[in-house]
Amino acid sequence: MTVFLITGANGFLGRHLVNVLEPGKNRVYGVSRRIPGDLASGHPDIIYEQCNLIDQASVFAVLKKTRPDCIFHLAAESSVAASWKSPINILNNNIISQVNIFETIRELELSTRVVVACSSEEYGLVRESDTPVNEKCCFNPLSTYAVSKVTQDMLAYQYYKSYTMDIVRVRSFNLTGPGQSPGYALSSFAKQIADIEKGISENTILVGNLNAKRDFTDVRDAARAYFNIASKARAGEVYNLCSGKAYSLKELLDFLVSLSTVEIKVEVDASRFRPSDLPVMLGDNTKIRTGINWTPEIDIHDTLKDLLDHWRTYNRNQDTMT
Repeated sequence: MTVFLITGANGFLGRHLVNVLEPGKNRVYGVSRRIPGDLASGHPDIIYEQCNLIDQASVFAVLKKTRPDCIFHLAAESSVAASWKSPINILNNNIISQVNIFETIRELELSTRVVVACSSEEYGLVRESDTPVNEKCCFNPLSTYAVSKVTQDMLAYQYYKSYTMDIVRVRSFNLTGPGQSPGYALSSFAKQIADIEKGISENTILVGNLNAKRDFTDVRDAARAYFNIASKARAGEVYNLCSGKAYSLKELLDFLVSLSTVEIKVEVDASRFRPSDLPVMLGDNTKIRTGINWTPEIDIHDTLKDLLDHWRTYNRNQDTMT
């Protein structure tokens, strides 16, 4: 039996990763600042531990109790948009929490493998002619969030080299799928459509920059990738987690609109534009395909259908609760 620990267990990727880890066969701990009752009841075989990762004593207590074989460090302030408003909060949370985990592992002399969730945002300003981006690409971050992930990435490498710790890094490109917060573009589009169909909103979707091209991976495929990396990767390695395909947000929005049961209008909202934005971000997934034997299986159009159905189901469930 393997003992897994997921930080940010009630986050978007964490909830899907739980299913891949088979908590009935392995011992799975979920770490979160807050533990909602419905989360615990949804996964009866998971042991949830409340922990503030920026508090060293709290981290020490949890790791001393659980002594995990593998930690998936997913917890982070992950919104690029939010990082423009609260840069200090982003830096404090994302950097200090990781250092606390690494230092606690060293203090307890654990042989724990740590899979660190990094981000394609680290690559930042990349010319379209230089895509697809592989793991050797230089960092040119364009947001405080991206800077925080560069720091996490490099700290992971430094602890691996300095202390021979068993650490692997995953640079995830855009993830999407059922259960994603409406604070992210595709989920926002899908929720707005579901709300319009339900009569909750007027028939106009508000959008930001639709010309941006992004490499999207279904979160369920990403969960498989994280498990494969934890099982097969060599310590010190870093992998791009991406589909290797880029779509404009307009193209994906048009597909979502085509699934709607009502007429939808699209209106550009200037407040949804970022101070700086990349025209295109496309990843090279050669290393993860050949080294870990992982390829994405879920087509982006199937992902979008599931995402829209998720918000439709959410609205129906809200009716039953009132």
